[in-house]
Formats: sequence, C-alpha cells, structure tokens
Amino acid sequence: MQELLTTKEVAQLLRLNEKKVYQLIREGGLPHVRIAGKWLFPREQLLRWLRERVQWERDLLLAGSDDPLLVGLLSSYGRKRALKTLAFYAAVGSEGGLFALGEAKVHGCCCHLLDPESGQYNLPFLSRWFPSGGYVVVNLWYRRQGLLLQRGNPLGIKGLKDVVKKGARFINRNERSGTRHLLEMLLQQEGIPPEEVKGFRDVVSSHLEVALRVFLGEADVGLGIEYMAHLLPLDFIPLREERFDLVLSEEVWGTERVRDLLGFLSSAGRQKVPGYSFRDTGKVLFGP
Repeated sequence: MQELLTTKEVAQLLRLNEKKVYQLIREGGLPHVRIAGKWLFPREQLLRWLRERVQWERDLLLAGSDDPLLVGLLSSYGRKRALKTLAFYAAVGSEGGLFALGEAKVHGCCCHLLDPESGQYNLPFLSRWFPSGGYVVVNLWYRRQGLLLQRGNPLGIKGLKDVVKKGARFINRNERSGTRHLLEMLLQQEGIPPEEVKGFRDVVSSHLEVALRVFLGEADVGLGIEYMAHLLPLDFIPLREERFDLVLSEEVWGTERVRDLLGFLSSAGRQKVPGYSFRDTGKVLFGP
C-alpha cells in the first residue's frame, strides 16, 4: 500500500501553508482521500500531479473558434520548438472557448464574436463573460467570411435571400461557434426566419466540413471562410471581414512561452494567405 501524507506533510512538501492546501482541495486539483474525517494524500498520485503541473507551466492549452490557419501554425510552432513547448488547441467554437477559459481549463481562447449593437468584435462579450477582468486580448488576424458555393455557382446565388428564394440546400455550423452566431445575426438583419433556410438544422463543426459538403454536392451553399474556397476549390461570395482575436489569462500574459508563441505567429503572418489580413497581428486590444 502506498504512503499516505497528512495535510501538514503536504504543506511542507509544496512549501505552502495548510490553508492553501485546503484551497487546492476545494478547487478539485489536489489528489486526496478523506478517511474518518481526516484528509490524506496518496504520495504517488501527489507526485504525479506535481509533474503534470510542471508540464502545464511549459505548454499552452488553447480552445475556441475553428481556424485551419491557426491549427497549421501551432503545429509548425511545436516542430520549431523541437517539441519542448507545445500549444494544444481544441476547436470548440468561440463561445465554447470562452467557457473553457472561464473554467480555467485553458490558458487562452480564440474568438470572432460580433456584437450587433456596438459593431465591435469580442470585447463586448468579454466584458459580460468576465466582468472582473483578468484577461488580455491580442489580435491574430482578420479573415473574410461569406457564402461557399459550388464552382460556377450553378444556382446563381447572390446572397442569403437567394438561398431561401431558390430553395438551396444549406449546410450550417454548430451552436457556440462564431460562424453560427454571424449567420443568425445576418438572417435577422435580412428579415429571414431561420426555419425558412433549407438545411438550417444540418450542422457540422468546422469550415472544412462545410466546404467538403458543398464540394461533394451534398449541399448547395454554406457559410465559411474564403480560404476554403481556394483550398478545394469553390466559389465565394464575401459577406463580412471579421476580427479573429486571442484572449489570454493574465496569469500567463508576459511569460516566455506566450511571448515566444506570439512572436512566431507575428512572423508567420507576413506571408500571404487567401482570405486573411495580418495588418494588426500581435496588437494588444485590451489589457495591461
């Protein structure tokens, strides 16, 4: 049977006071058991937890909006760093990323949420999600969103009203995604009820999936980024340029791993990528 440590012994091991140990227990991170009303800590699991924390301090965990350019650059960053530092990314949608950041599951998130009242991206949402602050916002790039269509645009679609008028089969994005948020806002502005869009409930979770469904003829049109039209290829009707930002916890802002990653992304942004603009890459939009 492995050794069990007391609260006092754990505090000595971690060089903390016992009050802080109890705080770590409440936060759910410190491995422990309770026997006869007494907190005990399995030594082996505790040491494993410490090793994981060391790795956590070395790597970056990010979540948020699906973006093929970002995923490719993060992979290149890991190779450049010879796997000493990795940036892991979970494409769970802009709102999903904000939720993960609020739950301290990640160090940062990427989002592109447009506030229809102010016309601003992301900052109005962040002030509501995190009223007490504690975050820094850095621009990564701008990208063009629009309608992805089969090559030659056989239905002659010119905008969202034509999608309904011509009964085009639409492929939609998942809830919590910034693209889904944008579509619902555009439909409202056009006075189009969502139920009139054929395929509104046909949902996929990435820009690539939208583009593939259109390219393979399984849908006539979908909302996505221009880059996908050059990748497959497809026709593209631009609707809006959006700002794509990285939101970081203040706890990691200013660390070497963040400076290194932002430096890499800024240098990579000098390349030309269809549908993207890097005019403000690395610019701090909110924070210290």
